[in-house]
Amino acid sequence: MIPITEVADGIFKIGPLDTRNNGATPWTAPFLVVGKERAAILEPGEKGQADELLQAIGGRGDPELKIDLNRIAYLIPTHIHLHHIAGANILLERCPNAKVACHQRGAPHLAEPTRLNESTLQVWGQDSGCPQIAPIPENRIIALAGGEVLDLGGRELEIIETVGHAPHHIAVFDRLTKTLFTGDSAGAFHLGPGGRRARPDILPPLFDVDRAVDSVRRMRALKARRIFVFGWNAASYTPNQTLRWAEKDYRAVEKICLEGMQKKLPAVKIAQKVEEYYDSVGRIQGHGEDESVPREQRSRGPIGMYAYIKRKYPDLELPK
Repeated sequence: MIPITEVADGIFKIGPLDTRNNGATPWTAPFLVVGKERAAILEPGEKGQADELLQAIGGRGDPELKIDLNRIAYLIPTHIHLHHIAGANILLERCPNAKVACHQRGAPHLAEPTRLNESTLQVWGQDSGCPQIAPIPENRIIALAGGEVLDLGGRELEIIETVGHAPHHIAVFDRLTKTLFTGDSAGAFHLGPGGRRARPDILPPLFDVDRAVDSVRRMRALKARRIFVFGWNAASYTPNQTLRWAEKDYRAVEKICLEGMQKKLPAVKIAQKVEEYYDSVGRIQGHGEDESVPREQRSRGPIGMYAYIKRKYPDLELPK
């Protein structure tokens, strides 16, 4: 039986579910948010997770949900990195009334995903087994700008634009329970919280620290009662504390990388200094956690931060 946890009234965490791609990307746990009339799947995940996710929703989970798939109105990825959305085609086939609701900058890449698939393989490696996605019909995509409210019947999901980790990132705020789903905009972890603070994901090449910090501050203003970050999802600390740490970590890593690039340190040395910072603040590295990141990237450190600093200071060289 697939594990299901009711984490708030009418909000169910399903899994974590195996991505079934030989470890290329980590196990994750989608959410099912149920209203009186409709339901939504948040962070629908990869192809390898889709069948188990549908089975759990339909009644083969523990506890049994038995939600009619015709009630699924929305698939909501916080952004279109493929370990968040690659299973959408399978889910749309089985959920005939569902549409993918994503940031407006991501919507065209779901309708024509060639560049999206290519960029994924550039990051993870051509032989990584990382997921790919087939085109999604435009009439099954809803483009979001932030500020929209999706009505599930007695329950409203507010869309918050939270670019920074990626320029197509949103967060989702359940107004009924004041639950905030931050995706990768406030860090992530993949082995469960275990008392640990989430670690900012600064790998994407379009990462922007200023916009990331602005997003974190706007999420703090919501005064959420609980927060779920991407991965195994259940943050161990209060929303305010989790988001304050995210801002602190973004700025600390920015400073470390900037100083390293000014001194022309090699990437492996800068990466070591970043790890020393995390050690100093008690961000304990769980066994195997970094297996969710390609080995080449682990040795280079936060490559998205390097790219951001290079855009800001064009005369600096990217670390070798």
